[in-house]
Amino acid sequence: MEEDSFSVRVKLETATKAVKKPVQRQTALCGLFLSQSSSKGSAKEIKIPERLSELIIHLFDAEKIKCAYSKGKIILKDIYSSSLWDRSEELLSAFANESLTVEDARRFLRGAFWGCGYCSDPNKGYRIEFIVQDKENAMLISAALDVLSIKHIRTERKNSYAVYFKNGDDVSDFLSYIGSPSAMMEFENIRAGKDVNGKVFRAVNCDAGNTKRQAEAAAQRNELITRVMESGLANKLSPELREAAKAHMENPGASLAELGAMMDPPIGKSGMRHRLEKIAEYAESLQ
Repeated sequence: MEEDSFSVRVKLETATKAVKKPVQRQTALCGLFLSQSSSKGSAKEIKIPERLSELIIHLFDAEKIKCAYSKGKIILKDIYSSSLWDRSEELLSAFANESLTVEDARRFLRGAFWGCGYCSDPNKGYRIEFIVQDKENAMLISAALDVLSIKHIRTERKNSYAVYFKNGDDVSDFLSYIGSPSAMMEFENIRAGKDVNGKVFRAVNCDAGNTKRQAEAAAQRNELITRVMESGLANKLSPELREAAKAHMENPGASLAELGAMMDPPIGKSGMRHRLEKIAEYAESLQ
């Protein structure tokens, strides 16, 4: 049933926890209706899972926009004269000028995912997909993913357009970016289990060597991070890099996925690897 699907649980988590501030709420709602295009006169219809409808209607009510849910769709009225539409024009201008920020990209994709996004059950495969009716909608989603450096494919299908990606690291990062840490951790746990099961015979032969290499890599990272943190250059690190350095020093045996989950907000393995590499570059400059 849809109620139990991984994809719907992601949508419920992001709609419940990640839209407390007005700018978060507004940008996510813009992502929701800008990624779909069904209009009827002055009204606008947006497809939405039934279990999500009550939460989304509450968010629109907070913007003083009245709406109703019927037959799988939220019907909005007079949105074009609202302050929310003013916010959407700001976002569209940012898209056109290629000046969309990372935070706005994250919030926009959060809303787009509510209406036209899908995440496969990680037990069966790794895939995030958006299905839209117009090419322009697909291009907005694609541009937001570009801002987050998530590699993806945009393709035309019969009567629709799809934007999707299947790389495990990208899926994990995306779940973190849109504000679904619980789903991201569940995804990583399942992926780790599948990886172990798929490589069990090779692991038997290579376990000792892999453990040694991982320990050496962790020790080297710790040495570089310690060098930076004990130098005057530590104060020049960004708050994100200082947070990553502190987490690594306090948890030297933790994996990249585990360290990424400790960040606020959580990030994926690729994001954590990028932060540690940046710190290593600072360390090299001290030599």
